[in-house]
Amino acid sequence: MTLPPDVRVAWREVPPGAVRREVSRSLLAELLPGADVASRCSACGGEHGRVRVTGVEATASVSYVEGWAVVATSCSARSVGVDAVPAEATGIDNVLPGADARTWARVEAVLKADGRGLTVDPARVRIEPRADDTWVGRVDDGAPYDGYDVVGPPGVVVAVAVSPGACAAR
Repeated sequence: MTLPPDVRVAWREVPPGAVRREVSRSLLAELLPGADVASRCSACGGEHGRVRVTGVEATASVSYVEGWAVVATSCSARSVGVDAVPAEATGIDNVLPGADARTWARVEAVLKADGRGLTVDPARVRIEPRADDTWVGRVDDGAPYDGYDVVGPPGVVVAVAVSPGACAAR
């Protein structure tokens, strides 16, 4: 399985005591030179939530898993979503019956690419495998997102969902 040429996934260790947001922003600055990156929660106004990129034509997504910041960027997709989950995560099926770490990473990557995140019930996401080890994800019968399972940090499952097409105006 190969990601589209302009989709990049990277991760960096978050040292004990470090601010994980600073680690992810540093990584994004390396991947997207000249970009300004911000997050603002639409519900509470806090500095968390969907990542917004300005200053360059790109879209980005961030996920955190204990000890790691994982990012995905694209300069051609309308949106990208990344999720990272411990490979040995437990209790996921309490939120999404029948789900394992891989399924959860795929579902949350789609929800991040969709832009609504966990304001949407994860059970509304449909994942369909393709013959080439990629997958397609959709919220209900909505627009499809191309999905990829990618190598991540040791012991971490990483999934990326990409909405094909030109970058949206930011």
